[in-house]
Amino acid sequence: MNRFAAAILVALVVAGTVVAMALTGLGPWSSSSASQPVRQVLVFDAVGRASFVDAPPSGPSPGDTENITARLRDADGQFVGTAHTTCIFTKVIPNDVLENCSASGTTSDGTLTVSGVGHLESTNPPWQATGSTGMYKGVHGRLDFERDLTVDPNVPLAAGRLFSVVEFDLKGHDLTVGVVPRSATNATFIRRANAACSGAEAKAAELPQFPFSTFDPFHPDKNLLPQVGRYFDQPAIRRLPHELLVELEKLGQPPTSSSSWQKVLTARRAVLETEATQIKAALTANAPAFVRTVYQQAGVNNQLVFASAVFGVQSCTFA
Repeated sequence: MNRFAAAILVALVVAGTVVAMALTGLGPWSSSSASQPVRQVLVFDAVGRASFVDAPPSGPSPGDTENITARLRDADGQFVGTAHTTCIFTKVIPNDVLENCSASGTTSDGTLTVSGVGHLESTNPPWQATGSTGMYKGVHGRLDFERDLTVDPNVPLAAGRLFSVVEFDLKGHDLTVGVVPRSATNATFIRRANAACSGAEAKAAELPQFPFSTFDPFHPDKNLLPQVGRYFDQPAIRRLPHELLVELEKLGQPPTSSSSWQKVLTARRAVLETEATQIKAALTANAPAFVRTVYQQAGVNNQLVFASAVFGVQSCTFA
């Protein structure tokens, strides 16, 4: 969980995902030629629920299973399909759990399947992806990037309300659902934005650690809230995300897809505004107001992840 604003949600156990996938394939829908697959990027925002089967012994252990079902929305917010993921725990390792995962997504273009090694508490390695039916048939590649978001306070990870952002980088047929532009003319701009965000995230990792490990933001201790507020109100912690926003704004407009870039900046401003409201509520020991901002923060973080995935700045998906 990132230090800027999301760190205050230390007990907010949530699931959401940003994924990048490179696929290659040939087929009759190729707009260039039978030997030149079309490269496209698809982005979906998933809204769904997850369930968890805790096999003996109690707690994370091999044999436990998480299932996720979701409805898919495209970059315009339209519902365009469904998805299902199943992950079976295979090995408990220090600070994490390995999983064997398989997933499928279905839109009017057909069905796409992915599989690979999952990580319960960290970023997954690339997953293999293959088109199964319809216009997806014949495409293949891998899932390159994933980002999880927290949403539901009352259930363990992978057992509650789910917001996901899924990005597919495909080579194969011309597709129609969820396609977003990826112009080569934006490559330098995207590289600079990603570098700015990576630099800020590295600086954030050097900031003082959040000292209240048992703090529950959904049931906050009113006496502890002012201390939480003072921690996040430290100049170094408040300054860093604002400096990043200024640096991103100074990049100006990209050669193409300027409206998508503006959505990234708008979402990042919303994160900062919600963070300021959250800190004020903490400093004044206003527990109800603080809890409201926790839910608001989950929403604006999801907007930031989605906007960043659509434009192609995966390093900027942290809040």
